[in-house]
Amino acid sequence: MKRVHLPSLPWDEQHSPTKKFHSFCRNISIALGGLRNTGTWGGGHPFDLQVRRIPPGAAVCPYHLHLAQWEMFLVRSGSGTVRTPEGRTAVETGDVFFHPPGVPHQLINSAPTDLEVLIIADNPPVDGCHYPDSNKWSLRPPGKLFRMTETDYFDGEDTPVAGVTPYQIAPAPGAAPITPFAQRKFNLADIAWESWESPKKKFRSSYQEISLALGAKRNTPTGLGGNPFDLEHGKIAAGQCGCPFHTHSSQWELFIFLSGTATIRTPAGTTLARAGDIILHPPGEAHQFTNSGADDLGYLLVADNPPTDIWHYPDSNKWGHSTTRDFFRMNEADYWDGEE
Repeated sequence: MKRVHLPSLPWDEQHSPTKKFHSFCRNISIALGGLRNTGTWGGGHPFDLQVRRIPPGAAVCPYHLHLAQWEMFLVRSGSGTVRTPEGRTAVETGDVFFHPPGVPHQLINSAPTDLEVLIIADNPPVDGCHYPDSNKWSLRPPGKLFRMTETDYFDGEDTPVAGVTPYQIAPAPGAAPITPFAQRKFNLADIAWESWESPKKKFRSSYQEISLALGAKRNTPTGLGGNPFDLEHGKIAAGQCGCPFHTHSSQWELFIFLSGTATIRTPAGTTLARAGDIILHPPGEAHQFTNSGADDLGYLLVADNPPTDIWHYPDSNKWGHSTTRDFFRMNEADYWDGEE
């Protein structure tokens, strides 16, 4: 279990030469042991989290789009303006919105006080950015900024032949229609609360499915209508436990505790968590938390969306499969049993 306390993380100031682009960053994922711009394929995490505090009048970064990366924003305090190709839209405390690949965007603090946001991004192996205002590009890797000068595919590889038509690469497939920004933004106050409980009410919780409210499909890859990560706002009453002690074979889960006191259980034992604590459970680590305080326990859950996942419940020795939603106990068998 990886753990940090958000108020204890240092603010890293980042700005352009004239501070037109200016913010202070608390990089949660790096503090939890993640690697910058590196997903699980390179020893990092499947998502990247940071808190950004933007001074009045400044923007986080230039107007840009990503070729592969998804970004989600939750406004923690203050207000500002989001710029997209559709224009400028005001955002305020409690608003949550996302930008899929291919959509230019920019966040600007247009208020007289600081704007603070939680930013969640996935970590694609390859990404690039386009900056429409300056017509620049960047690629990661190799981590360079440039402007394009059109050339032929065989330029520098072979000697040109007069009269020969230049090689034509296949055109890119047509892009899927982009959901309007107004449909990619909600305020937490407008998302319905749902409740879940076990038959004898040993396990109970309430939650707001933020990603689903923003149009994502549950447990679905990005190419089929899902998001690369799932965001949920949860609440557990005093003395209640959210779910059984369990592990995931593939899924990563990160909890940001907003209020109350939790008792976290892992194979190493139990420990207390309070508001501001952030805890990461990688695949294979059994975990569970209970509200051990007198008030409601509030939290945000960030999970990735692996194509499939296997769950194990050590207390009851059950297993579950995310795709079929079946639960079972195993009866050991030989590989050839029933085959010959």
